[in-house]
Amino acid sequence: MADTSMQNEENKETIEAPEATAEKAIEVEGSDRSVFGWKAILILILSIALSLYHLYTAGFGLIVSTNQHLFIHLLAGLILIFLIFPRKKGLGQTTIVWYDIVLSGVVLVVGSFVMMNQTHQTILQGNMEISHMIAGIIMILLLLEAARRVVGKPLLIIAIIFIAYYFLGDYIPAPFGHGRANFEQFIYEMMYTSTGILGTPLSVSANYVFIFILFGAILEATGAGKMFIDLALRAVGHFRGGPAKAGVVGSGFMGSISGSSVANAVTTGTFTIPLMKKVGFRPQTSGGIEVASSSSGQLLPPVMGAAAFLMIEYTPYSYAQIMISALIPAVLTYIAIIWMVHIEAVKHNIQGLAKEQLVSGRKSFIQQGYLIVPIIALVYFVIAGNTVFNAAFYAIVMLLTVAILAHRLRARFGAGLLIAGVLAAISYGMHHFFGWHIEISGMIAIGTFICVFFVFFQNKFKMDAAPVKFGFREIMVSLEMASRKALTVIAACATAGILIGIINLTGLSGSLPTIIVGFAGDNLIIVLFFTLIACLIVGLGLPTTATYVILASMIAPALIEMDVPIMAAHLFVLYYGVLADDTPPVNLPAYAVSGIAKSDPIITGVQGFKYDAGALLLPFVFVMNTIILFLPENQGMFAWYEIAWALFAALIGVLAFVTVIQNYMFVKYRWYEFVLALSSALVFVHPAFVSDLIGIALFALLVCIHLLRKKSIDRRKGANGAEVTA
Repeated sequence: MADTSMQNEENKETIEAPEATAEKAIEVEGSDRSVFGWKAILILILSIALSLYHLYTAGFGLIVSTNQHLFIHLLAGLILIFLIFPRKKGLGQTTIVWYDIVLSGVVLVVGSFVMMNQTHQTILQGNMEISHMIAGIIMILLLLEAARRVVGKPLLIIAIIFIAYYFLGDYIPAPFGHGRANFEQFIYEMMYTSTGILGTPLSVSANYVFIFILFGAILEATGAGKMFIDLALRAVGHFRGGPAKAGVVGSGFMGSISGSSVANAVTTGTFTIPLMKKVGFRPQTSGGIEVASSSSGQLLPPVMGAAAFLMIEYTPYSYAQIMISALIPAVLTYIAIIWMVHIEAVKHNIQGLAKEQLVSGRKSFIQQGYLIVPIIALVYFVIAGNTVFNAAFYAIVMLLTVAILAHRLRARFGAGLLIAGVLAAISYGMHHFFGWHIEISGMIAIGTFICVFFVFFQNKFKMDAAPVKFGFREIMVSLEMASRKALTVIAACATAGILIGIINLTGLSGSLPTIIVGFAGDNLIIVLFFTLIACLIVGLGLPTTATYVILASMIAPALIEMDVPIMAAHLFVLYYGVLADDTPPVNLPAYAVSGIAKSDPIITGVQGFKYDAGALLLPFVFVMNTIILFLPENQGMFAWYEIAWALFAALIGVLAFVTVIQNYMFVKYRWYEFVLALSSALVFVHPAFVSDLIGIALFALLVCIHLLRKKSIDRRKGANGAEVTA
């Protein structure tokens, strides 16, 4: 009876945890303004409506023009920002103040005016009336204020600097000066053309990013985060530092789908950080590991945050090719974090959890393994050639199907089948009479079959707890979460549109690469180093989307001009843009998890940067040796053993550099060992067989030296009667 009671308590925690983490994720992605009554209902309705609108357009296409679609996306986002975010944090507001209601109304009225006048005769002729100009000015100011509230001051400061650069170009000496400032043209280009706010970043946000944020929000609400953590704990939890390693693996899975390092850090950190502290990791170290694991999820296919979709627009590659090229570097990045965690555990003799303390992997998989199938469906539809948003839509249909039916089929099998039959009949009827995609019926049918399959095994193995209940309330929470989480991306992408517009209008996009290349000469390493510094500076305090847009427009062309392949150049700036997200003192994921870890946010941020820096040299490696990116232009150029050697060399280089950061392998490095390890890591940057052999030989020598040193230390400890540590 005691065992059954304990199992029931575990199951109860599994069922209730998703709801709690969903609320915490909303709190992080939202603000400290607590609203009740009809105002809260208004925010809920607007949030749900925005999510349903994007779900419909992803599955069935636009019901308005492209520009109107972008305006709906932008205006709804700005209205929600002013309703949810106060003018500054810490005010403790319990209502929406009158001036924020006014600002929301101004957004609606003025924004609608601008949207409806996109096809005005004077606008089409490239001119503006006074009313158009005034409306454009108001919208730009409202956007900048919204960006300040939801993203923070860094993006606002950068935007003001760019705007000042546009208007003060005559006073700036060559080669950065320009004479193209024109106030009327600025308003026109920013607000009424696809050069500015309505440009590529906002288009990507509206067409790609939102639907994947919705997919991630639904997945989080189903409790998938807890399932991933449980499976990871079962796989690696009993090893040294097992909970931290499990946190890395689980956060990687959720981070790839979530698209938000902050929300992912909170969702998975709720489970992993207490376990890390329990086995002996310091609070700031536990938080730092979670920060690095969650942020690096933006590098991991299939979703890769929002940057993957921006890369579709900035490069000639398909989404499937971007996933293929990003896979190996992302895996190496997570290997680096796990190796870093292992060395930390060895340093402080931190053990893992006893196997009897871990949830059964079979139990976790049978209880909620059906949630993995929609992710597989997403990848399948993308590889099969469907549009990205259609693939996401079909995956969401299957995800909703399995989430809704799994619990009901277990509780009342007949009623669950009846619901599935009704859904399938409705979707097939809509296909027959209104031309709905037949894939919708297929997803419902496959989802039902998957649920029946899992329920059969749940009954066979006599699972006490049913799958997580997912009903109307959870759907509403998911829809609201998606809209709230998207607000940062909407504001960042719209503001990035202003920056990109100024770059193009002033000619900076063409001159800056020439300036950089001219300054560095023909030395690619110097250009890459300057790019690294630029990424860390530009990305300080910015979301990865905004960082990537700026760097892809300004810096990536310089790398391409140095004959770096387009994919390698864009992945290079993306990697350091993600690392900038973890750079103190403005490290939003660290602030989010410091409350869970009960640690100082700045110190937690430093630890997060440290654990992310294990793969610091990796972008240099894949730029210098693109073989590990599996580029289509490299197809057929390399034999299998050349590819295998390049992968092995990159892996050894990453492992060597991690020991440099930790200043430790099996024991602490002596100064000459540190130099050897650093030399070994740096040698791998140069793409040559001989240099790879030298690097591997140096690292092998270090391993031998350290094994002998550790054996000697353990023998002395044993002789003195001290405890011999493994």
